[in-house]
Amino acid sequence: MLVGHREKLEFGLRELRRNADVELHERVDLRAWTSLGVGGVAALVVRCHNDVSVAATLDLAASHGLGWLVLGSGSRIIAPDGGISVPVVSSTGELARWKVDEDGIEAGAGANLAQVCRAARRTGLSGMESLGSGDHSVGGLIRAAIDGVVNVGDVIDWIDLQAPGSGQQRWHASPDDPVPGRQLIRRKIITRIRFRLRPTSVARVQPRAVRTGRSRALRSTGPVFLDSQDATAADLLAEAGCRNLAVGGVRIGGTRGNELLAGRSATSADVLDLCRRARERVVAATGVELVSAMVFVEEDGLEFAL
Repeated sequence: MLVGHREKLEFGLRELRRNADVELHERVDLRAWTSLGVGGVAALVVRCHNDVSVAATLDLAASHGLGWLVLGSGSRIIAPDGGISVPVVSSTGELARWKVDEDGIEAGAGANLAQVCRAARRTGLSGMESLGSGDHSVGGLIRAAIDGVVNVGDVIDWIDLQAPGSGQQRWHASPDDPVPGRQLIRRKIITRIRFRLRPTSVARVQPRAVRTGRSRALRSTGPVFLDSQDATAADLLAEAGCRNLAVGGVRIGGTRGNELLAGRSATSADVLDLCRRARERVVAATGVELVSAMVFVEEDGLEFAL
């Protein structure tokens, strides 16, 4: 971010703070915001408490010709070691709450997914049993579903999206489109989600996995790569000799054989190098080009492929 742009944006955000429910934090260490604990410093983190503050923040960033990066609990994003220059947007306040009715749950994108799933169980609603075992936000779940990392089935009813310079848009799910496509959410932020659930007296949420021994000191992710049509990513990694392949402070392993385990010395550069090496080995051994389940971004918040 150019100094002049940053100064103007910071001034605009401070003015926005008087009229909209936002928090502004400067020079935030991203290692505390991501699953693996890697990444540099975010120049600005804007915590939006409601739909109005999200819209105002996006409008302000767009008026300065800037993009943004959305972060949530348990984020799969791998931010560069050099940090992020564009505003980092986080949903909190009203956007971290949910409400339950007789046939579903409406949740803000910043709501903790595990807590929402437990709320469904307590009220006898079924459909989210397999979704609440991670430390994701609800918005993070939707993004993971769009990327093909998780399968949410038919539980999504609608999703509210906010884009700069326009009102809120509501996308409705259908049997053919259970989640929106990537192009639809481009330059938009997910703000709210409605889950369509079924009454039941036996709804259960899978317990969170408990790690033992040395792995307690390590941070880990969900899947590193997506499964291919013919084989699981874990099997392909094993066939290519990538089990426990390591670069710097990061290695591939875990109980499923398709996780990243990172120590305190891990860097984003280590993660990127490791994923590229593993992908190259799998291509050489099996001919299959694995697709990353991680989201790699540049300093300006733009994503890039392995």
